[in-house]
Amino acid sequence: MKKQLFVAITAFLLLALGLFVACHEKETTPEKQGLERFVSTYHDAVYVGANEDFGVSFVTGEAEKLIVIDGKVGETAPFATLTVTPLSAGLFNNTYTYVLKGESGEKTGDLTKDVIGATFSAEVPAAEEIGKVLSVAIVAEGISESEIPLANKVEGCLGWREILARAEQALETEITAETDTGELPREIYVKLVNALSDSEAPYYYYVSFMKSPSDYWALLLDPETGEIISKKV
Repeated sequence: MKKQLFVAITAFLLLALGLFVACHEKETTPEKQGLERFVSTYHDAVYVGANEDFGVSFVTGEAEKLIVIDGKVGETAPFATLTVTPLSAGLFNNTYTYVLKGESGEKTGDLTKDVIGATFSAEVPAAEEIGKVLSVAIVAEGISESEIPLANKVEGCLGWREILARAEQALETEITAETDTGELPREIYVKLVNALSDSEAPYYYYVSFMKSPSDYWALLLDPETGEIISKKV
């Protein structure tokens, strides 16, 4: 079952990376050390929730502005992406706005229907200003407002840096073989994901070291312990 999950997550993320272009404002980032220099995408919060009308995720972290799987880290910037999935066909043709509520305030904006998939999304500017996220309200003219509590799947788990350290240990031989010049010819993605639409399904850290779409190492790790569940080199 875990092997099938690993394959499903790998296939999904490779497709998503090949199609996704991120548009973010650049912010100053401290100089990264060690393998962090080669990280082109990481998740530091993954909020999820659902009711009878919508499934919702709100993911924050940092990513390349233009994602190209070429083994090099391009210009990166923080992101905060809200994604809403209508759970019935009758909800697909509405125009939606959102109210993202946190401990220190709220953010509002429009949701845009995504070109790929039956989802709506928005980039939430300066999301850190509202502190810990509590809920999101999905609003459309002519229908009742849906307010959905959100839970952060990273809470109580290892952070992305700790997971990267576990991955470095697990791939020590491979990394050493490719870093004789001091540079790793791969870019690294550290994401907290699941392969199912059910937000209550187990989440795992997926860490991939990408040289190209066909040349990559990948690990699936337990988010609480850092245990390596699956490995592909």
